[in-house]
Amino acid sequence: MTFITDLMNYEFLRNALIANVLISFVTGMVSPIIVYKRLEFIGDGLAHAIFAGVAFAVIFNFNVLLGSVLATLFFAYLVYVLSNDSKIAESTAIGMLLPVFMSIGVVLFSKSPRYTVDVTSYLFGNILLISNHDIYFMVFVLALTIAVLSLKHYEIAYWLADETMAKFYGIKTHIIRLLVLVLVSTVVVSALKLAGVIVMGAFLVLPGAFSKGRARSLISAVIQSMVFNSVFSFFGFLSAYYFDLPPGPTIVLFLFTAFLVSTMFTSKK
Repeated sequence: MTFITDLMNYEFLRNALIANVLISFVTGMVSPIIVYKRLEFIGDGLAHAIFAGVAFAVIFNFNVLLGSVLATLFFAYLVYVLSNDSKIAESTAIGMLLPVFMSIGVVLFSKSPRYTVDVTSYLFGNILLISNHDIYFMVFVLALTIAVLSLKHYEIAYWLADETMAKFYGIKTHIIRLLVLVLVSTVVVSALKLAGVIVMGAFLVLPGAFSKGRARSLISAVIQSMVFNSVFSFFGFLSAYYFDLPPGPTIVLFLFTAFLVSTMFTSKK
């Protein structure tokens, strides 16, 4: 009852809960794509790219959300351009760019008068930072994700199954790849204030890893991933509230524990 009462009285708690639900949905939707295509590294890369964008926004005093979006889109585009060269693998491109963007962020943040507070908030997330504008952006990202997966379901599924054959049969795989990178970029930006840079990857990988061995189609995988993510994210959020813990890392621990238990149960079965 205390949680319900506080939920009614405090706007920041309502925003945090709504954000938790929206983020669990949207990360759950893209997670199977990331896992099936073995793009797990991309989540960490984009999260570190956000760090540079946020640092630019803080230092030069403009909108943090805009800085985050521009930085992740630029990172995704660089990965796309570099990995188009057959000599550079996608993971190699991400591995090269990740420390560069992170270093830019750290250098810029070091010039901020609130260096420790700023860095901690964006590395580990901070529910106090979530505003109504962030909620609106999350709703937009959720709608965008639903639209892309609905309109490009066939192309994305074919691209995931066999990129070479998809290209042979006329699917513009380079466009699909860029579209997925842009989509994941916006999802990562929307999740930053709850998840933070450090634990972002777990939100993008664990739901897809859970659904991978259980689903028989991409749609089934997306649905299972969303259900898994939303249920255990809520329990993690609730535990963070009652035990005064950081929400992002607490949710990750719940997701990972649930994944381990489900894996052991499936193995025995």
